[in-house]
Amino acid sequence: MNPSLHRIKDRLRQPQVLLPLALGGSLLLGIALGRLQPGPATVPVAKESASTTRSGSLAFSEEQLRRSGLSTIRPDLSTGTARPISGFVDAAVGARSSASMQVAGRIVRLLVAPGAAVQAGEPIAEVQSPDAAVVRADADTAQATAQSLGYQYRLALPMAQQGALSAQELESRRIASVTAANAARAAAAKAMAMGQPDAMGRLLIRSPIRGQIAAVKTSPGSVLQTGDEVAQISDARGSELRFLVSPVLAANLEIGQRLRVRAGSRDLRARVLAVVPDSGSGNRVTVVRAETVDAPMPPAGTAVTAFVQVPASAQRFTVPADAVQLVNGMAVVFRYQRGVVEPVPVVVGQQSAERVEILQGVRGSEILLSGNTAKLRDALAGERRLSEN
Repeated sequence: MNPSLHRIKDRLRQPQVLLPLALGGSLLLGIALGRLQPGPATVPVAKESASTTRSGSLAFSEEQLRRSGLSTIRPDLSTGTARPISGFVDAAVGARSSASMQVAGRIVRLLVAPGAAVQAGEPIAEVQSPDAAVVRADADTAQATAQSLGYQYRLALPMAQQGALSAQELESRRIASVTAANAARAAAAKAMAMGQPDAMGRLLIRSPIRGQIAAVKTSPGSVLQTGDEVAQISDARGSELRFLVSPVLAANLEIGQRLRVRAGSRDLRARVLAVVPDSGSGNRVTVVRAETVDAPMPPAGTAVTAFVQVPASAQRFTVPADAVQLVNGMAVVFRYQRGVVEPVPVVVGQQSAERVEILQGVRGSEILLSGNTAKLRDALAGERRLSEN
């Protein structure tokens, strides 16, 4: 064997040489195994952190908002607290009338029924009256007398010019003719006011206004006296809203002011027509009269509720009703900023079909979303279920 190789083998067998070699080999083997095995899962941790950051928010471009039926809005500053006042729909002055008997007589037939629409001057009932027959006869007699005396006066004119008739006689005939003509006009006016009866005393009771028959107070064959009511007519176009409020609350109202009114399930807009003290109550209450401005008036007698804005000490805002959704049992609005939609918890106050009052949660400078916000609510709920799984 080569002497040099023999010396190397003898040296390696020595303990002080084998121990460092074993330690160095173990270290090299550990480094090699460490490079082959996967390192610590630092990347998944980073991904999990980014997902947590995006939790509760959604990325939406403006084009996606438009296609989803969403629009951007800003909260409107509320002018105060809405105080409800109760009232009803009542006929305005001149919007309710009744058709009555102008002369005593018997109802021959009725020409209308409750609920029927009538025009001004349209016949309501046919009446036969002996008194009306007398009035008609008097009018005809007066007319005939006036015609006769007028004819006699015209015949006397040439006779007076020829000297065959004195001037005094001519003047007497002229006075008689004028008197008869006046009497004929008075008799004709009386007959016209009575309803233009015919020679048999038959006449028609007519509606004084355009409207709807609210009630019929008689029946065929009934004998009525002068002034007895035949039917009631109301004009729905002439209805108005009427409220009784305290003078303190009435101080917040003025003519021309707009009110939000609720009639059953309907929401209306009304304009104040008058704010006057009620003399019948010793001025302890105030009568507020208003009319609708954007919808037909409800039927007469309908109970309504209006909301009067009273100045509030705290600043409040209102948003469209579709801008508020319930997420996890909490009312939220959706704030849009730099392509990101975030739910913002809010405290809501009074609500209507169109607007919701926000007591806390918004400052007025935010850009919020309205419209199809239910889609955002469903998207957040789906994201939450996915994160829980």
